[in-house]
Amino acid sequence: MTLGQFIKANRPVLLLALLVSLCLASLGTGFESTIIHRGIERVVSLTAYPFLRTGTAIDDFSNRAFGALFSYDAIVSENEALSEDVAVLKMAIADRREASVQNRRLQGYLGFLRQEPRLRLEPARVIESLKGVITIDRGSLHGMEPFMGVITPEGVVGVILSVDDLSSKVATLHHPDCKVGAMVERNRLRAYDGIIHADGSFRQICNMWYIDMKNEVLPGELIVTSPESLFPSGYPIGYVRTVHSGEALLKYAEVQPIVDPYKLDEVFVIVASGTRLYDLEGPPRMAARTDLAPLRDISDEIPIQEQLAP
Repeated sequence: MTLGQFIKANRPVLLLALLVSLCLASLGTGFESTIIHRGIERVVSLTAYPFLRTGTAIDDFSNRAFGALFSYDAIVSENEALSEDVAVLKMAIADRREASVQNRRLQGYLGFLRQEPRLRLEPARVIESLKGVITIDRGSLHGMEPFMGVITPEGVVGVILSVDDLSSKVATLHHPDCKVGAMVERNRLRAYDGIIHADGSFRQICNMWYIDMKNEVLPGELIVTSPESLFPSGYPIGYVRTVHSGEALLKYAEVQPIVDPYKLDEVFVIVASGTRLYDLEGPPRMAARTDLAPLRDISDEIPIQEQLAP
């Protein structure tokens, strides 16, 4: 056995013997033990250093792992809270924007009321809109009656068809049963039958029939209410889109209504004007009916304008 093999095989015993020998030598010679103590400490420190570093690294990793886990939960909770706050703020901003829009609209309506002293108008809110008929939240208990005109600051909306206690049905210019006396604003030209009404298609266009071929009507011209209508004379209805040749010596004009009934929130019902309607229009051929049939049967009735035309 070589010396190296012997030392390797008996390393613990030799190390212990060396330490004991050094201790005895120190006692026998009086040599300070601090040197031996420091040497032992250094050997132990060098031996334990890798283990200490490993333990420290494990502790740091554990702390970071637990910290990341708890901080992740905190971040998730904070994110949820912030998301709720953002949703609340978005709703508040939307409410404020809607309130601002409504405030501007109501201010415009108030200005409109002040500009129309000749009319007594009843504000009404639109609660339903379907197939050219709108339902308003004013009925017989609020003084509503059939054949009253309905307008907005922009122009004509339509005519009340039927009245319940708390609501009323209004036929708009998109509905075939709404017929309004009309004329061209530029030259006060009236068609022979004097009315404008929906063409009955899904194009939401009105027709002005029976215009003499010799009379000039141009695209883009403004069509307004005539003195024979249920509305104050000169109130806007729509603009001429195209003019078509009709039968014989007649032609007709397609008119785009100014007011879109499907975008309305509020309207005004003409309860009374400075001059009574029949004074403007002449006596009606028959009294207005108060026992109107349901809306689905109205198409069988005599048109409104024919009942009130001179």
